Amino acid sequence: MRLRLLAVAIAAALAAGAITLIIVMSPNLAIDVTVERDVQATNWGPLALAFPVFSWIGDAKGAVLDVVVFIAVLIWNRRAWMLAVAGALTGGWYLLISHLINRARPTTAQVLQVTEHPGASSFPSGHTIFIVTVTVVLMLCLGYRYLPRWARPIGWAVVALIVFDGAISRIYTGAHWPTDVLAGVLIAVAWISFVVSIRWISDRAFVSERNGPVATLTERAGLAS
Repeated sequence: MRLRLLAVAIAAALAAGAITLIIVMSPNLAIDVTVERDVQATNWGPLALAFPVFSWIGDAKGAVLDVVVFIAVLIWNRRAWMLAVAGALTGGWYLLISHLINRARPTTAQVLQVTEHPGASSFPSGHTIFIVTVTVVLMLCLGYRYLPRWARPIGWAVVALIVFDGAISRIYTGAHWPTDVLAGVLIAVAWISFVVSIRWISDRAFVSERNGPVATLTERAGLAS
């Protein structure tokens, strides 16, 4: 096990659990209303151009994208298939939690606008879990194999930008409360960190069949434990 990543997984899971407990005890939070109104009142400039894309990827289209990502991993780094599959199981956490907790979505009486109103529970944000999962899995399975060392921080910066933009889009459209989105990020981070902490799953993603170890995650991220 990679102990530092396991610690990240535990910390993120505990934070997600704390938010879940707060939502169960008090579904309507004043801070959610305030933050949502502030986000919706902000001009996000070029970032707003991608908002329709993040709305579009929901439902069956997200499942299709999952398949495309898996095929890409099989083509360009087939030894990482187990990491890709295990990472995608974040969707199972979304299904479980969203069925256990039925939280109402924002309404026009509470926020400035609601341009998207899915029927399922608002908590947690499934779109956010999906966006985090897809971008991180692509970076781990393909980015770590093909990007030169100097470009990997840029790759992670792109991942962070996409996740941030996707999170803001879910709040801006009125589809989710900010705590729904935050919980979605934490759930995805917790699960993926746990999966990558298991060496017999993640080490395969960083090994070339022809050239031996490309570079383990320990060497690249300094996670010696």
